[in-house]
Amino acid sequence: MAQLEVTAVTVPVLLERLRRREWVVPRFQRDFVWTVADVIKLVASILDSRPIGMATLWEQNSQVSTMVESEAVWIPDKDVHRTLPGPDGLPSKRFAILDGRQRCTAIAIAFGGLRAQDGASKFAGRFYLDVATADPNERVVYKKESEIQKQHLDADASCIGRGLFPLSSSLPNEDLLPQWMRYLQALNNPGYYPGGLLPPKDELERRDQILKYAFQGIVDTKLAVYIVPESYGLAAICEIFETLNQTGQVVSTVDLIHSWLYADTQGDLEGPILLRDWIREFGQMDGAIGWSYAEDRPELIAQFVTACYVAQKSKPAPRSVSGTGTATMNSVKAADLLATPTQHWRSIVRNSELFARFIGDFQQVVANGVFPFWCAPYPVSGAVYVALRWHLHFDKPTAWGREDLDSLYRAFFWRNALTSRYDQGFLTQLGADIKELAAILEKRSSFTSSNGWANQARLALESLIRSPLPNKEQLIDWLTDGRQAGALQRTLTLPMLAGAHKDLLDPQISICFVGGEPPELHHIFPRAWCASNKTGMLAPLLDKALAGRNWVESISNLMPLSRKSNNIWKAKVPDQILAEQEAHFPTVKNAAESVFIDADAFESLRNGSNAIEAFWSRRAELLASDLLGRTSVIL
Repeated sequence: MAQLEVTAVTVPVLLERLRRREWVVPRFQRDFVWTVADVIKLVASILDSRPIGMATLWEQNSQVSTMVESEAVWIPDKDVHRTLPGPDGLPSKRFAILDGRQRCTAIAIAFGGLRAQDGASKFAGRFYLDVATADPNERVVYKKESEIQKQHLDADASCIGRGLFPLSSSLPNEDLLPQWMRYLQALNNPGYYPGGLLPPKDELERRDQILKYAFQGIVDTKLAVYIVPESYGLAAICEIFETLNQTGQVVSTVDLIHSWLYADTQGDLEGPILLRDWIREFGQMDGAIGWSYAEDRPELIAQFVTACYVAQKSKPAPRSVSGTGTATMNSVKAADLLATPTQHWRSIVRNSELFARFIGDFQQVVANGVFPFWCAPYPVSGAVYVALRWHLHFDKPTAWGREDLDSLYRAFFWRNALTSRYDQGFLTQLGADIKELAAILEKRSSFTSSNGWANQARLALESLIRSPLPNKEQLIDWLTDGRQAGALQRTLTLPMLAGAHKDLLDPQISICFVGGEPPELHHIFPRAWCASNKTGMLAPLLDKALAGRNWVESISNLMPLSRKSNNIWKAKVPDQILAEQEAHFPTVKNAAESVFIDADAFESLRNGSNAIEAFWSRRAELLASDLLGRTSVIL
């Protein structure tokens, strides 16, 4: 594979390449999102000869299989894309801007004359160098079109006398360097000043120095350029640049898929597939709420879609993706997402409600409630279940049914989460797991009894997930000693977050991720109270140095509450609150048990500070038992 190249270009050269369409914006790129203030900061850096970062380009050639849809650099202008003016025709060699689109567009706006025509648009005005101001930080100014017309700043003759020099030329086809040479001469021309009177000599010299300094910045400043050769295919681009940053936004594989899907389907009678829009709309469907966002981890839904393709037996051939080196798809890595064919995406879009229902069923199977992806220990693991449901629905295997899948997958999910198996390499592992679970399910018909197959499935899961499960004592240790790291903390808290439905103090308040107030974990014995009682008899329990563990911040001291109830709860101790609310276990049984407070734990709560450790220990035991129970294959 050809070597990557690092070079640099000056601002005038950059503008020329943008005008000639040698540098183009791929259709999969996000819109221009910089503000006027962002552009001013970049321009100030250029005029001061400061570094302005790097652009990453992908070399293109005329081969259709490797080129991406692209266009000249543009900004939104009411209902159209306003592009940078340039010569007719396209160059033989083009470079797609993978990173640096914001910088390049900003330079085209400030120095190249890229302007919106609609006065209400953000960039309908012009940028100027103000050499009259004494404040160096105020030398780059932006004037809206209404100001330009009102102050007659649309011609150099009316600008220069006021110390304003348009950064983009008002003369057609004038290059940047001749423009600024003209400015240097015009500065000392009395014809540009009111009444033909030049400013005082010292002021004129000051303005001259500022203008020369800015001109030197334009000549000297360079944008570093990282060039990826044309031999890299889209799959390789995704692998290299999945974490590439564009003003805080990731170069997403989803954006590449969006471009391809639109190109493939724009002539369809059903209309084109607009992936970003579909992901956003899909996220409003029952089951997919909390799992599908165009702006937040959109690749998750693409991974679910590709997982369905991997699991399905009867399916179209994968898309040919240059650079993958393989003709088959076995996982949900970037190359696999790109290779997922348009026909499969069309099937998903047509069956959006079914697809959403499968995602919702996954949540109910593992946690008896709904929850968003950010509460799941490994959100992408849900793709295994959804993929097998898709396979069951469309391929119609006869050896097993949904009940078998639900019981097997529930055990798989919790064993996988409790052993932290997906901490590394899960994208490759996921495809293999789909096939392994499908193989276990295919053996269902060879067992006459449910228990026989369930026992065989357990042994198969132990072989698949080789790391041993934590025992009850280890789980209790995790649950009673502060916060655990990352995915493990989400694993331990998911059952009560998804299982809670009614507020403990006010059963009229629904606490649920869909259709209620989203549940939030709050301290049962409030932090402030615990901090105030770390001395005396409770010190061996509340002082983590003496206790040898952090009981106060542990999961055993957390439960979902509504914000209203938490405002009451955090001001008092539980026994006082329960007494004031006249709360007795029979009346709050359902709400209490959903957050792992049984009759014994509730009685300990009512006994106050005398039974804190008993409450925490009992609650940790309940949570640990529940978690281990979820790891069994039970029909």
